[in-house]
Amino acid sequence: MKFIPNTLTLANAALGCCALFFIAILDFETATICVLLATVFDFFDGFVARTMGWTSHFGAELDSLADVISFGVVPGALTTAMLTTLNVDYPWTFLGFIITLASAYRLAKYNTSENSLVCFRGLPTPANALLWIGVPHLGLDLTFPFVMVGIVVTSYLLNSSLIFYRFQLKNSVTSIVLVLLIMLLLLFLWIRFGHGAWSLSISIYVLLSLTYRIVTKSKG
Repeated sequence: MKFIPNTLTLANAALGCCALFFIAILDFETATICVLLATVFDFFDGFVARTMGWTSHFGAELDSLADVISFGVVPGALTTAMLTTLNVDYPWTFLGFIITLASAYRLAKYNTSENSLVCFRGLPTPANALLWIGVPHLGLDLTFPFVMVGIVVTSYLLNSSLIFYRFQLKNSVTSIVLVLLIMLLLLFLWIRFGHGAWSLSISIYVLLSLTYRIVTKSKG
């Protein structure tokens, strides 16, 4: 049964590969669904491994490799596709893959440093992928400067020292209430904005984290 977490991790990687195919044919709807499912598998592979005591160094390395595909290469390919649709000339279209490089660097840094169980330092790669995958569904009038600003800002957030809340399932009233509140917020945003909700929800997550940093810094 110890193969279950690694199977979930491979499912994450497979969905990332599928997302890349659909991005290549500009089917952002299906690509979004693939990324959402990859995020679910990424969450539960670790949850199952920790709950059942099946964690291993191999599993951790496999998880990072899968994350590079689903949450590193995918948003890089997405932004590159966005620049292509804006008729940006080569080689400038490849600037979208700056996100891929920033994501790979962030994952390597995460794997080689001590990590807190209650927070992340830097924007998690799955959150960044969700932020970007929702952009095509917001109906924005995208421009080259707008996309480039987004690339620079999110690449910085990935490798910043900013504190981001780390959500973990726990058998407590607080955890249950938090899950319900998050689900209600996501449901409201999804009803109102469709798949654009993923960008908006991560934007709220980032803003709350920045606000927390400012408040705690002012108190100190």
